Amino acid sequence: MKKLCMAALLFLSAELCSGQAPSSSLSVPTLELYGGYILTSPDYGPSFNSYLLNGVEVALSKAMTPRFSFVGSVAYVAGSFRNVKQISATVGGKYNFLTNRFRPYAIGQVGFAYQRSHGLYAPDHHPPLPVGPVLIERGFTYRVGGGLDMQLTERLSWRVAQWDFQPQPWGRNTPIYQNASTGLGWHF
Repeated sequence: MKKLCMAALLFLSAELCSGQAPSSSLSVPTLELYGGYILTSPDYGPSFNSYLLNGVEVALSKAMTPRFSFVGSVAYVAGSFRNVKQISATVGGKYNFLTNRFRPYAIGQVGFAYQRSHGLYAPDHHPPLPVGPVLIERGFTYRVGGGLDMQLTERLSWRVAQWDFQPQPWGRNTPIYQNASTGLGWHF
C-alpha cells in the first residue's frame, strides 16, 4: 500500500509539473491612467497617525520596456488640523520586478510640492512663525518607495498598495512624509 501511495504521489506531482512553462496571461500596459485614494502622514507629532492627510492621486505612465515605465503623478491631500492643503507633482520611473498578473514594483520620482496651512510647522521654524495666519510652504520634493499592482482584466488593474517616503523642504529640518495609496488603473 505504501508503494502504491508513493507511486500515486509521484504521478500526481509529475502531472502538475509537466505543464507548459509559465507565461504572462496579461500583458504589461503600454499606457496607463491611474486614479486612487492616498493617505499621507507628516513626520510630525508623537506617532505615525497623529496628523493624517487624505486625498486623491492621479498618474499617467508610459511603458518604455516591459519592466520600466515613465510616470507623472499629481497628488492632492488635505487635513482638518490647522487647515492643511497640499498638492505635489512628481515625475520619474517605475520598475516592475515581475511582468505577470501580480507586479511588485519600485518607484523613484522628483518634483515640486506646495502646502497651505494655518501654521502646521510654525513652532519649529527659526525665527518662530505665528500659529494661525495662512502660511505657504513650497519647494523641491521626491518620492521613493514601492508597491504591488494586480491585473484584473486586460484593461483594468488594481494598485493593491503603494508605500513611499516623500521629504518636504519646509519646517523642522525637512520632514519626511509617508504616503500609502490604493486605486485603479485603466490601460490603453
